[in-house]
Amino acid sequence: MDLKPGDKVRFLNEKGGGIVTGILSNTMVNVAIEEGFVVPVQVKDLIVIEPKGAADRFFDRQVKVNLPEKAAAVPEKAKEPAPVPETSNDDRISYLYRQSGIRAIEGIYMAFAPHDQKWLISGNLDIFLVNNTGYDALFSFSLMEEEKGYAGVDYDVIPPYSKLLLETISREDIEGWSDGVMQVIFHKNEISPILSPLHAAFKIKPVRFYKETSYQDFPLIGLKAVLINLGDLAGQVIISSTETFAKSGIDPAAKQKLTALTPEAVIDIHKTAPFEAEVDLHISALRQDYTEMPQNEILIYQLEYFSRMLESAIAHNYTKVTFIHGIGNGTLKTAIKTRLAEYDHLEIRNAPFAKFGYGAVEVVISQKGS
Repeated sequence: MDLKPGDKVRFLNEKGGGIVTGILSNTMVNVAIEEGFVVPVQVKDLIVIEPKGAADRFFDRQVKVNLPEKAAAVPEKAKEPAPVPETSNDDRISYLYRQSGIRAIEGIYMAFAPHDQKWLISGNLDIFLVNNTGYDALFSFSLMEEEKGYAGVDYDVIPPYSKLLLETISREDIEGWSDGVMQVIFHKNEISPILSPLHAAFKIKPVRFYKETSYQDFPLIGLKAVLINLGDLAGQVIISSTETFAKSGIDPAAKQKLTALTPEAVIDIHKTAPFEAEVDLHISALRQDYTEMPQNEILIYQLEYFSRMLESAIAHNYTKVTFIHGIGNGTLKTAIKTRLAEYDHLEIRNAPFAKFGYGAVEVVISQKGS
């Protein structure tokens, strides 16, 4: 199917459509959709709508797009060389793949994607910061520098449902990118819930990048990658007023400074004793809206939460974490054990039967691997 800028199209597997604004390749085009975004879509997932055709009814409203105007013909000898555009941060940003039924938990991710998608454990990696939310994400990113402290690496704004290329690194650089902190402020121009800032510390073992099982399909970017779920949108606190601070007698600005200086580890919400935690992975314990989630999405969410809690426990010197997976059909338990096999210096054993039955696993963390 031949497409050209200006063609009106509808999505084959979803309601709605848009207008083609650019040709990326023989199989991919940019489409301006009704929400005002331009997204890359595969040609096979589009149907061209003929003028005044019956398929026009699939559009809920008109999509306004400013297409580039055709320049008047200029004699060949009068043409001047086109100026070389300056490099901008926009070159690092691209939209996520959100068509053809692709679904993912709304949140902020880091993705380490190998250039060679066939040989995942060799070659360079692209490091993406993924904003799978409807908010602009204002971020600040820091990395540990030779165990002396965190040094700022990058800061920018990522539009909604977009990814930003932080860096391309070689395998030799992996260790320097394995311990960091990401801070994100969520912003919208229109009236919307005000969300608390995201503060996510991560520490990932370099050995994981040399195991093919560490790489998983990430449809939002169309690549296999080592994923870090920095935080999901459902977990962000909605800030409604300053009444809570007023009642405490602490100035809100001072309270904010104190919190920023001493951020809590996410694993701390599950702490049961000094350096020990108990994490219930039943979806009903993690989200209130789980009844609307399909089974495959529930499993993805549970595994992402498990990984985030385990990484946080390792980074903050916890010695033992009990993960409650339940009995069920054993899918979650098997997936957890597969994920745990990617780590060194972890002792895996059954949790106390008297308390958990067969529904939990106990992870003992040796800080030799920190």
